Amino acid sequence: MPRHLNVTANTTFDHLPARATGNGWDAETVAIVDVESPGDEPTVRVGLELDADVDGLPHHAAFLSLSPAQARTFAGDLERVATAAENGETITSGRH
Repeated sequence: MPRHLNVTANTTFDHLPARATGNGWDAETVAIVDVESPGDEPTVRVGLELDADVDGLPHHAAFLSLSPAQARTFAGDLERVATAAENGETITSGRH
């Protein structure tokens, strides 16, 4: 089955551990995550694709479009939560 996101030497992350969760089910798989800027508009695009081995979930990719300011906020939150993870602190769903 062809991928919706290309995996190349420039892909942000390939084959990360991932979990798909639904109403009453859970599946472990791997994911491709890529970040790009289309160049013709001031947008940062984040793409996520799970490997197609998740039963009941059609093969697809999800995309999130962020403004540059939103992307910087997201990056800042990732930095803050990464530091918390290194320090053994719990941060969930944007709550501190």
